[in-house]
Amino acid sequence: MTSNRWFSLQLQTSPENAENAGAFLHSLEAQGVQIEDTQILFDESEDATLVAREKPLITGYFEIQSPAHLEDLRASTNELPFEAESKWEEIQTEDWATKWRENFPPLHIGPFLIVPTWEESPASEGQTVLRLDPGLAFGTGQHPTTHLCLQLLAQELADKPNVSLLDVGCGSGILSLAAAKLGAHVVASDLDIWCVEATQENAEINGVSDNIEAKLVADLDWVKSPFPFVIANLMSDLLIRLSTDLARSTEAGGTLVVSGISSPRANDVQAALEKVGFTVKEKREREGDTRGDGWTERWSAFVFTRNA
Repeated sequence: MTSNRWFSLQLQTSPENAENAGAFLHSLEAQGVQIEDTQILFDESEDATLVAREKPLITGYFEIQSPAHLEDLRASTNELPFEAESKWEEIQTEDWATKWRENFPPLHIGPFLIVPTWEESPASEGQTVLRLDPGLAFGTGQHPTTHLCLQLLAQELADKPNVSLLDVGCGSGILSLAAAKLGAHVVASDLDIWCVEATQENAEINGVSDNIEAKLVADLDWVKSPFPFVIANLMSDLLIRLSTDLARSTEAGGTLVVSGISSPRANDVQAALEKVGFTVKEKREREGDTRGDGWTERWSAFVFTRNA
């Protein structure tokens, strides 16, 4: 047995014994201890509620140095000092930093071909190639909301060459890249340094660094002059909270594209933006994943015009 073999010990117990179980695993010199005492309940939107587990799950992670080490650990857990169900499992170690790439193939969306930086995929005539390494940032084009935004960007920018565009919550920069490739001058903002860095790096990879300015900022208080085009792929509650700022940041007669909206929340977002001076130009929907209960997600995107 080599030192890179790992095992987990799972203890399922009562809420009253959860801390005792965690302390017990620490006493065995676990390299890490995870306490799962809540679970997530999703409704038919992007909203979720945390509820207490009836039986918390406490997991310890152990790097095994020798067969004798594992034997001693197992012996230590034959009689627990509290009531719990226990289970040992060997953990199959993998290169998680790169394994996720298997689920990021080249993707065709409207006029765009999205190609991960580690792949080679020749574009067809008329396609705009976006080479992307999302790193730790959201945005590969696979999520329905990103897909919808890319389609609407291509449509709405077709007659707006050289437009100034604000990308609110830029993530990996995929929407900023698409807009810049179509001729826009982009300001991309995010409150996460990983997203700002990913956007800057992807802009350089795609040769559009001169057309994208990435800013590490929260909210929109920094915007002094409105933009003729704004895009925001954010969750519904955040779009609603930012509605007044989005109106202030979009010039009269300008375009706002929003997504990140689960269809059950679409009316709420539409009402909030209409209240601050936007008019719906178009609404689109796209199905997402099917959950374990058989319910299929559905996502919405809007194009709004800012009233004069």
